[in-house]
Amino acid sequence: MTVLEIMIVLAIIGAGAILVRSGFRLISKADLVENATEMSAVLRRANQLAIEHGEMHRVVFDFEKGAYVVEVCQGSTAIMRNEKLVKDPEAVKAALERGKQRMAQMPEDALAAGDAEEATKRATAIAGHHIADRQCAPATDAITGDASGKGWARQLYKDKGIKIKQIFVQHRDQAVTKDHEAIYFFPTGSAEKAVVELTDGSETFSILVHGLTGRVELRDGELNNVDDHMMRNALGNKEADRDGTEDK
Repeated sequence: MTVLEIMIVLAIIGAGAILVRSGFRLISKADLVENATEMSAVLRRANQLAIEHGEMHRVVFDFEKGAYVVEVCQGSTAIMRNEKLVKDPEAVKAALERGKQRMAQMPEDALAAGDAEEATKRATAIAGHHIADRQCAPATDAITGDASGKGWARQLYKDKGIKIKQIFVQHRDQAVTKDHEAIYFFPTGSAEKAVVELTDGSETFSILVHGLTGRVELRDGELNNVDDHMMRNALGNKEADRDGTEDK
């Protein structure tokens, strides 16, 4: 064989290897695209449900299980900075006691209202904490209109390496990369501005939730700068960096 023939054979082998690798990546990325598209659809549906039923909804993400679910919330629509999704019984008890102390000078039945549960909500609200005055539970099929029977609970292809890389939300100072996180949607049609990054270890998709309209946008790849989305106001102007410094 001449040198030219050897070079041609090597070129063919190299091209074949590239095609095989590209084909494998396309198959893998197809799973990521499917998961990212489905998550975007669920977020859009959560926004619609909040408007249709006049109640705050949220999508709760479980990093460890690679799952997420739509929940309907009743009670306070306020969201505390860096609030915990899992309620601490001791924090609830302490907030209740503070609330009762503040109400000590008021009539004895001021907290009761004939309902023990309502009394707890009022006491914790007076204490300045939204711990027990908002109750969230998975939205039922009858409410969501989901014909699949899943109740808008979804699972990522975790066995194929797809996972939630990180989530940025307005009520957190930093990106969330573990445990649980939620994105809130309000009856007015607005939402908590957020960015969800999904990855299969090689490729990444970003899902953007716009605050003013609740619009959900799917993008291929990571954002160059998350603050470009998170810190824009309704007019599209940058308000501040996430560390609190003003934009110059």
